[in-house]
Amino acid sequence: LHLALLGFMGVMMVYAMRSSLSFSIVCMVNSTVNGTLIWPKSVQGSVLSAFFWGYTFSQIISGYLASLYGAKLVLGASMLFASLLTLISPFAALKSVYLFLGIRALLGFFQGSTFPAFHTLWSVWAPPLERSLLTGINYAGGQLGNVLVMPLSGFLCKYGFAGGWPSIYYILGFGGLMWCFLWFYFASDTPSRNRRITGEERKYIEESLKETLIKNSSQKYLIKSVMKISSTKFKFKIPWHEICTSVPVWATIIGHFAGDWGSYMMVTSLPLFMNDVFGFDLFSLGFLSAIPYIAYFASINIGGIVCDKLRSAEILSTIATRRLAMCLGLGCQAIFLILSGYCGCNQETLVVVFLTLSIGMSGLQYAGFVVNYLDIAPNFAGTLLGIGNTLSCLAGSLCPLLVGWLTPNGTKEEWQLVFWITGAILIIGTLIFSIFAKGNIQQWLEKFQLITIDKNR
Repeated sequence: LHLALLGFMGVMMVYAMRSSLSFSIVCMVNSTVNGTLIWPKSVQGSVLSAFFWGYTFSQIISGYLASLYGAKLVLGASMLFASLLTLISPFAALKSVYLFLGIRALLGFFQGSTFPAFHTLWSVWAPPLERSLLTGINYAGGQLGNVLVMPLSGFLCKYGFAGGWPSIYYILGFGGLMWCFLWFYFASDTPSRNRRITGEERKYIEESLKETLIKNSSQKYLIKSVMKISSTKFKFKIPWHEICTSVPVWATIIGHFAGDWGSYMMVTSLPLFMNDVFGFDLFSLGFLSAIPYIAYFASINIGGIVCDKLRSAEILSTIATRRLAMCLGLGCQAIFLILSGYCGCNQETLVVVFLTLSIGMSGLQYAGFVVNYLDIAPNFAGTLLGIGNTLSCLAGSLCPLLVGWLTPNGTKEEWQLVFWITGAILIIGTLIFSIFAKGNIQQWLEKFQLITIDKNR
């Protein structure tokens, strides 16, 4: 649990750094009285999508590097560089929009390791019946990051030091450096290397992983590979052909893409939507934009607990649990998001309610596709998540550009079209996942081989 809480804080900082621009751009550009930068809508769209240009290229390789060198090193190093880039972001923005684009792309590159590396970590730390809970706690930090950074940004834009909005980046950068210290001191790659858990806890984790593999495989080396937990003297030969031709893998990736499209659309565009259509002032905008993510944070954790209970009590099978989480999460997100686009100027309370239900319910997806990578291929969960994140980065890149293109005037009708497109993607992705995804370890996993590494070479 201490590792999940440490991961929680790390993901919180990652999301705060990532999402800070979505809000701070409202007070950075000259669309407001105090804006200092002259960036038209098209440039703003490019700036918001630049993060995902770099985010795309580190996904697959980071999962592999985490398996090879350990998730502790990969996560710690990536946060260190991300923090330094965040600290120099105000200078870059004031100097040149192109320099700022480059900084955001590099930030995305280093933060791209977060989810694949954490999934690699949980593949040897999380007992199967606690996966939804532990990964839910870990990744829920992202939503707390969104919750905190929005009102914080609103306050700092108006009252912050160094000219207002630059103080957002300075505070987040130093916060990331502090987390790096805690991570390198307390974290460990495997239970066998951790001095802060008891022998009983270590045995429970290792035996639970072992039992799951015994039920799904007759290959002793498969058990040994997950029980590698105390050794780093080998690496995996990744079965690329089996991965690329696996229907359940692609079903999970498509569900992943749909979920990320909805998430990226909201995190990059929610402040713009509320500012364009309802004209909230910066201070109110920060607090109102945070409300949906409080619900999101709660649903991730509650959903993880409920789904684990449904599985452990054998009320639902693994795949039935994943399907339920996806249908409730993304289905409700689509419905309430579309409804929010039809709220009028005098219905501010109603739009906040709809957006809270939309974003809040979508948190259930973390008990769906996110955990499903661990269900179908625990040994390659980091690599598979890296592939899924790589393809889903297309969503992160396209969403801000699509919004900039479809909402040149920021009218309600323009935003309605944006939300209908998003709703359609959410529903289609959920249907494909529900039909084709699986909840058991795939047979092709037995074909992989272990390659010994000579440390003296």
